[in-house]
Amino acid sequence: MSIQGIQSLIQQVQQTQSTSVQKSDGVQGSSADSFGQMLQNALQEVNDLQVQAEGQIEGLTTNRPGVTPHSTMVALEKADVAFQLMSAIRGKIIRAYEEVIRTQV
Repeated sequence: MSIQGIQSLIQQVQQTQSTSVQKSDGVQGSSADSFGQMLQNALQEVNDLQVQAEGQIEGLTTNRPGVTPHSTMVALEKADVAFQLMSAIRGKIIRAYEEVIRTQV
């Protein structure tokens, strides 16, 4: 994830905390809608980084002008770090969900 991407995610979280979401029928929605959208956006960004890294690998193997081993490695590392981050977030969300399920009412 780029720094701008992380900053935009932080801004989305701050906006979610400060305001609630309005649904189209005028009923106030929960922040779950915004949280779900934020996760979807983050997953899309991770996917975009993966696609960009694959394009760099393809460009390197086909000797496309402007593609260097350095730029390819940078793209691969960005994609790897983003994937590891999303994997860690997924694990934490699953653990939180399991904890909520175990909670007795």
